Amino acid sequence: MSHQTGVVYSMAGDVYIKRVVFRKIILRSTVVLFSIALFIYPLIRYLAAPPGAIRYQDIVQIPLANLPDGTSQLIAYHGQPVIVINNHGNIKALSALCTYNDSLLTWDKDREELVCPSQDARFDINGNVKAGLAPRPLERIKVIVVEGKVIVSGL
Repeated sequence: MSHQTGVVYSMAGDVYIKRVVFRKIILRSTVVLFSIALFIYPLIRYLAAPPGAIRYQDIVQIPLANLPDGTSQLIAYHGQPVIVINNHGNIKALSALCTYNDSLLTWDKDREELVCPSQDARFDINGNVKAGLAPRPLERIKVIVVEGKVIVSGL
């Protein structure tokens, strides 16, 4: 048998790869395949989300009894926070995110306005900007009251 680096030749001329070289090839191949799978699989899962995986409610119902005068309730509507307010029987539904920095707004019952806690922007019951750095009014969401239920049903 004659020897060269990593290869052993038999007298018959057959080529045999040494075990050490074979192990290195298998180990490297396994590491490369694992690395590809580790990064490619999440990318494929992200790009190819199953159809219908995210379903939003088209209608949200709140019993009117759960929304007494002067109170508000935060709901999720189409994946976004919406605040439903009962102000002296006047029911409004508005986006609950400040138009300046997407902070969650709170209802100030005494002042009858929505307040951004991070930069003190203020919005009236219709979502119009009263004060602060907010660049535009809040998005209004269609709301109706039917048979003792507040129904949020559309943008």
